[in-house]
Amino acid sequence: MPRVRVAPWIRRAIEAAAAAALVAIGTLAGARLSAGGPVYPIPSGMTGALVLAPPVLALGVITIAYPVAMAATRSDALMGALAAFLIAADVSTIVAASPFSLERSGQQFGGGLLVALLALVPALIGLVAGQVVAPLGFGRRAGAAGAIAAAVASLVVLVAVSMLA
Repeated sequence: MPRVRVAPWIRRAIEAAAAAALVAIGTLAGARLSAGGPVYPIPSGMTGALVLAPPVLALGVITIAYPVAMAATRSDALMGALAAFLIAADVSTIVAASPFSLERSGQQFGGGLLVALLALVPALIGLVAGQVVAPLGFGRRAGAAGAIAAAVASLVVLVAVSMLA
């Protein structure tokens, strides 16, 4: 029986999603294990930003930078990055569903859902930056530009959340 060949952008999307989801779920599980109660209150201020930084950076940066840097065409880069983010966000939302509460606002979210929502804007900014900065929209230069833009946007989102929520 012939071997089924999977498109390269799907393979790269799954690789990036697996790495990002492992980091996000592991970090959220570690924070959750230290809580001891049914709901983990995310501290206000910079401490809360530091708790959320690894999973938000993983979902926002890894899922965008790796598929774009390893792609052979612009469409492979776009489809791979979008698929990687969606897969990683879905897995994180399902597996890390334990409730986290934001102290100042009193809102409760599932940990994976909170991280996926916070990483959405940085991922989109990184994807657009990778397409605009590099003339071809794929390759190492586009991946690096996307990673830097997504990381900066993630840090801005985390600082904003630490001050507001």
